Amino acid sequence: MENDKRQMEKDFQSFFTVNFPKVKNFARKLLKSDEDAEDVAQDVFCKLWQQPELWQHPNDKLDGYIFVTTRNIILNMFKHQRIEQEYQVSFIENAILCEIIEDDQALKDIYYKELLMILRLALTKMPERRRMIFEASRFQGLSNKDIAEKLGVSIRTVEHQIYLALIDLKKILLFLVFFSSFLSSIMILVVFKV
Repeated sequence: MENDKRQMEKDFQSFFTVNFPKVKNFARKLLKSDEDAEDVAQDVFCKLWQQPELWQHPNDKLDGYIFVTTRNIILNMFKHQRIEQEYQVSFIENAILCEIIEDDQALKDIYYKELLMILRLALTKMPERRRMIFEASRFQGLSNKDIAEKLGVSIRTVEHQIYLALIDLKKILLFLVFFSSFLSSIMILVVFKV
């Protein structure tokens, strides 16, 4: 039994030595990062170790399986990164809104007017149809169905244009967050002469 285990480890080591560089290079091409490619390749071989029936008796389909597994791990990484980024953006947006709500009334009015001005400016920069659809939805309170009928487009088009408008506005809000934190840092440096 012990000899079988040693032989299995030896066989896997040979399989690993031959295939690891190919997997890592493939991952590097997709990720543009040596470290991430190394991690992905290690994940692939950890999965393969748990499936000895695949690598102990290799066939023509094994390379395809390895590269599909590598691609799937990379896609899962990208999905996870996107979810993290969306969470960070959402957290920042909520923090700003909470800050605006918690401050005194005069400050609330100033923030509100500034945000409204930025919103209007952002809307003027949008393509006209997107702007019209967004304003009809958010300012006039029309349903997506009513907007679609009014403009002679599909409901899906209305939904997509509202989605794109919200993405544009989120980008502007994110820029404002970073810009305001940058200004705050400069003010601290100036005030305290750090």
